[in-house]
Amino acid sequence: MISQRAVNYAKILYSLKLKDESVRSAKELLLNNSDLMNILENPVIKKQEKDSVIEVLFEKEIGSYLKVICENQGMDIFTEVMDAYEEIVFEHNDMIKARLAYAIKPDDEELEQIKNMIRDKYKKTEVFLELEEEASLIGGFVLYVGDIEYDKSIKGALSEMQKTLIRR
Repeated sequence: MISQRAVNYAKILYSLKLKDESVRSAKELLLNNSDLMNILENPVIKKQEKDSVIEVLFEKEIGSYLKVICENQGMDIFTEVMDAYEEIVFEHNDMIKARLAYAIKPDDEELEQIKNMIRDKYKKTEVFLELEEEASLIGGFVLYVGDIEYDKSIKGALSEMQKTLIRR
């Protein structure tokens, strides 16, 4: 669950209209470097020291934004901010993100059919489909779009069958 504070920071970031590459590289650097995050999150480390680190590692525009987050002790929710930012970008670009968990990877034609179904159902022009192998499904797939789950797996079918038999 994304907090309102993270959504607010994400809205501010989006309003800055920074280059995608600038935001992406900052996100990658911060989320892949726990030592850097620990420094920027640490309330004991002085603002000037954090600012110096930010100035060396980041482009000016994104650096200014990160300084404000640090000053307001918001780096602890940076992952949430990036998730909220991604949602805002997708919404403003008429895109939707979905995740497909599968036992056997669908071929390109099947993936395109799934994307078309999502486009039609959610009235979006583009679908970003994240693929994830999950052998425990036995066969088939589970599609996650927002809070909705479409379970077309053998594991899901067996589970439904078990529930039906228990109710009898």
